[in-house]
Amino acid sequence: MPIKKCVYVVATPGWQSAMCDITLPNLKAYADRIRADFRLITERKYPEWPAEYEKHQIHELGRDYDWNISMDADMLVRPDIDDFTSWHPPHYVGNWWFYDIRAVIDVEKDAYFSRDGRYYGLVECLIATSKFTHELWEPLPGKFEDYRPVFKDGYTRRISEYNLSRNLAKYGLKISGIMRKREDFFHINLTTDDIRKPEDVALAKLKEWGVR
Repeated sequence: MPIKKCVYVVATPGWQSAMCDITLPNLKAYADRIRADFRLITERKYPEWPAEYEKHQIHELGRDYDWNISMDADMLVRPDIDDFTSWHPPHYVGNWWFYDIRAVIDVEKDAYFSRDGRYYGLVECLIATSKFTHELWEPLPGKFEDYRPVFKDGYTRRISEYNLSRNLAKYGLKISGIMRKREDFFHINLTTDDIRKPEDVALAKLKEWGVR
């Protein structure tokens, strides 16, 4: 049977629309190349939570897929990279990057992190799970306000990364990189020292890659 894959992008209406007009066709083209479905998440299912949290809809939307791949709307994919689901171990969560979550989260307020002991903080801009690691997308119980105390810097927009990292610890999931080269993917809004508009940064990167 063919492997069922889906690429998801959260793109709430009106968010950096000029940039999304450039990035979304690029991400859709990648999904087509790896023979994956492509799904834009535009409807708010968690309106009381930051928009980034809407990627947790994958918990329900992705139940019937072998692979679920979440990519931020401000990402670009090189046109010549391979399908990492063909070689990435399915029992590992695929992640673009991770950090020490103790820098931003009071782990003493969440026993899962101290029990796990790895203190991985997942960067959420590019994450892939297989049917064996689907628990990563499990939404948090309770209300958004319940989790404000865990953020050391008060930056609660990190709630999605917090929960993905929490689920990694909760279920003892393993992680691995999903790139052969870091340059395979480009995160536009991480170029914080670039004074150009995001759409201009996107166009420049595509030109550099030879995409017209």
